[in-house]
Amino acid sequence: MFRRKVKSHTFIYFDSNSAAATPGKVSTLRKKFTFIIATPPYDKTGAFTAARVGLTAMMEELPTTIILMEDGVYCGVKGQHSTQFFQVVQVLQDFMEAGGKLLVCGLCIKERGIGAENLIEGAEVIDIHRLVNTMKESDQTVFFGA
Repeated sequence: MFRRKVKSHTFIYFDSNSAAATPGKVSTLRKKFTFIIATPPYDKTGAFTAARVGLTAMMEELPTTIILMEDGVYCGVKGQHSTQFFQVVQVLQDFMEAGGKLLVCGLCIKERGIGAENLIEGAEVIDIHRLVNTMKESDQTVFFGA
């Protein structure tokens, strides 16, 4: 069992060498995940769930990329402070601190009047070709949208 802390999140998880694992079954397979968030941060819990799952995957040392597109790009706008909703932006910052990649659809931010300078530090603006290549390189892509 391991305990890791990234900012405000503490994760306790079992790895393949822990007592809870099946003896003799050590897995060396590391899947590569891509999560696409297409919902805004304060609409439903889908964006928060995707960010939290992405952070947890990174804590378990699984290479993970989160792509923000459509209204999901609002999740990556810096300076958000809500007391009534989950802090998706904080989870995304923790995700990147843990080594995760945060990619943001360039056309999506342009159409919404969001400049790249308004995104949280570490977010990378991409085009559709990079989006497709990221999905192609992943073992599994999960879409969180309406």
